[in-house]
Amino acid sequence: DVQHDALLVPQRAVSELQGSYQVAVVDYENKVAIRPVTVGAQVDSRWVISDGLNPGALVVVEGTQKVRPGMHVNPKPFTANATGR
Repeated sequence: DVQHDALLVPQRAVSELQGSYQVAVVDYENKVAIRPVTVGAQVDSRWVISDGLNPGALVVVEGTQKVRPGMHVNPKPFTANATGR
């Protein structure tokens, strides 16, 4: 089953809390916000996000345990190797 235009995020960017999933995103003011998401299939080391994220969203991948809502951050591009790690 092929899903076109799927949003994929690294597994380490997704946190699970009591059966719910969430990701930290960075807004236009470089502030962190926590977004609930619905995860779909796992593809290699990434999750398909079926709801809760818009294309182009800046997702926190490194330091996810340290960020808090409203915190100012300095986002840097994430580059994954061929396997998405």
